[in-house]
Amino acid sequence: MRKLVKSAGKFVSGAFLCGAILFGGAASAAPNDEGMAAFREAISATAKPETRIFREDVLFITPSAQGELDFIGSTEGNTFKAAGNLAFWLNSSSGEDVDLKIPFYITQVGNEMKLYYETDKKWKVITAPLAAANAIDYLATPTPEQLEEIISNVKEVTILQDSDSRRTMLVKLDGNKIADSVKAEIEKQSAENPVAGFEELQNKVTGYIDSGIRNADVWYMWTIDKTNWQTVTMSYNLSGLIQGIARAVLRDADSSLDNRLVEILEDLSFYSELKVYSTYLEDSAKQRLEIPKKVLKAKPVEDKKGSSKK
Repeated sequence: MRKLVKSAGKFVSGAFLCGAILFGGAASAAPNDEGMAAFREAISATAKPETRIFREDVLFITPSAQGELDFIGSTEGNTFKAAGNLAFWLNSSSGEDVDLKIPFYITQVGNEMKLYYETDKKWKVITAPLAAANAIDYLATPTPEQLEEIISNVKEVTILQDSDSRRTMLVKLDGNKIADSVKAEIEKQSAENPVAGFEELQNKVTGYIDSGIRNADVWYMWTIDKTNWQTVTMSYNLSGLIQGIARAVLRDADSSLDNRLVEILEDLSFYSELKVYSTYLEDSAKQRLEIPKKVLKAKPVEDKKGSSKK
């Protein structure tokens, strides 16, 4: 969630980043004090392995659109690799469906990241230094201070299962504390990267996000292996964030707002879902991250000035 806070701040300040949220026993409802103690024990004991292979699935659904980011990734030191697909479906205002599926590979070593993707049956490649910097920050091991911040953003923890080998917890987040953290990050990013002429829009968007977060019911379910304190699965329900932000925009909308945009905002406000699911994989899945030779021959994307983004 600390990464989500930082990304939200960077997004509002104009830096559009691409990232990912990474991360028995009979069921029983534990009192919150007991649940918080179990959560603190788990997050404090969690050790980052030298190498980890995981699958990430991000699903966004509304009545007229659906998007899914599904990929396998691996981290080892300062090296990150990923392979997957970005799928998108949209029912346009004309009644025609737009259905896209974009396969991609990512390879990063230190500050150098390359993104390979296929469109129109042709592979292309771009460099992404901003995304690389964000990934490095994400992969960094949290400091004790950052761990305390993560814990302080938790409102309630319920132990769903607990055995000698595994523990599953339902973690509810404190919207007000997260909103405060996001606001502080936005202000920091705005000071470091001012965007002239967009101050009013930025303040308005910041207000929508702040209202949405404070009124959202956000939670995630975390299963951890108690023998080595490694994450087994983690699933986020972020639907409340999207719905809350959309409702804030609707409340502020005037009569000049396009009817189609109003319909989209209403769909987002009441019928949208945003869920994220992560799980670790066996070492054998690593071979799926190897980039095919034809992909490595991808044509670099040229910017508007005609120079290649290698």
